[in-house]
This record gives sequence, C-alpha cells and structure tokens, in this order.
Amino acid sequence: MMMKFEIVTLFPDYFELSIRQSLLGKAIDKKLFEIEIINLRDFAEGRHLTVDDRPFGGGGGMVLMIEPIDRCLQHLGYPRRSEGTIDDRTRILLTSAAGQLFRQPTAIRYSLLERVTIICGHYLGVDDRLVELYDIEEVSLGDFILTGGEPAAAAIVDAVGRLIPGMLGNFESALDDSHMEGLLGAPCYTRPAEYRGLKVPEVLLSGDHKAIDQYRRDEALKKSKAVRPDLLKAAEKIDRNENED
Repeated sequence: MMMKFEIVTLFPDYFELSIRQSLLGKAIDKKLFEIEIINLRDFAEGRHLTVDDRPFGGGGGMVLMIEPIDRCLQHLGYPRRSEGTIDDRTRILLTSAAGQLFRQPTAIRYSLLERVTIICGHYLGVDDRLVELYDIEEVSLGDFILTGGEPAAAAIVDAVGRLIPGMLGNFESALDDSHMEGLLGAPCYTRPAEYRGLKVPEVLLSGDHKAIDQYRRDEALKKSKAVRPDLLKAAEKIDRNENED
C-alpha cells in the first residue's frame, strides 16, 4: 500500500514549492507516496472562519481552537480516544515546541507506516484538550521556536519520505547518513583525488573495504566528539550491544 502524508495547515500554499521543487515532487510523480494538503480553515465556522482565540487565564498570544481540528480529524476518519484506537500503521503528529525531539530513529519508525497526518501548530500552541481527545504524538525539531509548524512539517516529510524504498537512487546513501548510528557522518570526498595540494585520504582509494569502514567509523567518532559529544553515549551503547551479541 502506498504511504500517505496529510498535512493540516493554515497556509496550504507554503508546501507547493517546497514539495514540487525537490526529490519529494519526483517521488510523488512516481507514486512512491502521496501528500494531501488540508486547509484547517475549511473546518472553521463563522463569517471570518476563525481558528484561534485568546488564552484563558490571560497573557499575550493566541491559541489554536480545538473545534476546527476536531472536525478535521473526524473528517479524516480518526476516532476519538473514547471511540476506539487508531490503526497501528497510522500516526497523528502535532508539531510543537513542547514535543518529543524528532531524531533519525523517529524518521525510520514513521517511514514504516502507511499513513502520517501532521497538524501544524501555531501561535502559543493548540488547546491541550486535543491530546486528551485523540492519540497524538507531539514532535519538536529542537530547542528553538519557529513562526509556525509548516517548516517543521516539511522537514518531517522530507526526512521520512527519503527513507521510503525507491525514493533515493542508491538506498545505501541513506544507510550512511549522519545519525543513522547515533553519530555524525564521516567526511566524504569525490574527484579529483588531489586539489590545490589537498589529497583525499589514501585509505579511501585503497579498495580495502574493511579499512575504509574502520576509517569512516573513526572519523565519525572524532567529528561527533568535537561537534556533538552528547551523541557519543548512544554510540557507545550500540558498540556494547554489538560486542555482547
């Protein structure tokens, strides 16, 4: 079954160029997966199609109202918690600065699903009763704030979509990505073998695949230690598990 992304957004035009002018657009044309953009205002009521209101308790900013999102999810066929559970091949995501950090293992997990619906958060956030009504995973790209959830949704679709079989010309390139083993990627090189006195490491030209793998592992560890030392604990855990096996 072809995988499907659904993006619920206040700004549907945001995704037109970002999707069509990338490998994602080619993948959609090849029918590797599909993306449906859903305008949240289509589920709003009243003359002005209002989707936000001031927060109870006072303070600045606005909050996305629960009613339009509830109507939207009902339209998409999702059950409320009181009505049942969603299919285990399906996820509803909410982009939120308060969510769990989106990492490469998360992208891998989502790539095995058949349907992913992403609600683009906005303003101060979404009325918290939404996560009480529905089985929703709140997801964050990192410890920073965006003007809206659209860039985060686009990043999630890109990270997940590129892992779907057939998306990349050479799937091995995805397996060699940074973060696939909890480390940053090793340095990479291509022709020419020497440029302005700078030479490609000899080991990469040797044809000795075992030595090349070891070189890349060592360089990934070195780079991670210098740039992201927090990743080393995860890598050490992977090594311990491999040695125990």
